[in-house]
Amino acid sequence: MLSVLQAHGGHSVQRVAQRVRFASDVEALWYLRQDVMVALSAIDGEAAARRQMKAINSMFKGGLPGSMGPRAHQRFTH
Repeated sequence: MLSVLQAHGGHSVQRVAQRVRFASDVEALWYLRQDVMVALSAIDGEAAARRQMKAINSMFKGGLPGSMGPRAHQRFTH
């Protein structure tokens, strides 16, 4: 997360980077993913941010309880 954020400047990115740097555990980092996504989206656009987050998300495999994994979103169809 830090390497992706360090490629960008700006106050909001640095604030998120500081929160990532001082995260106490893997669970805290898991919840910071959304903040990283928002920061990257503001700079590079959502599509580029999603590509970068895909690599970050894969780092969490096996490190979190099963209930904390990514959720599959289903569209409502009527």
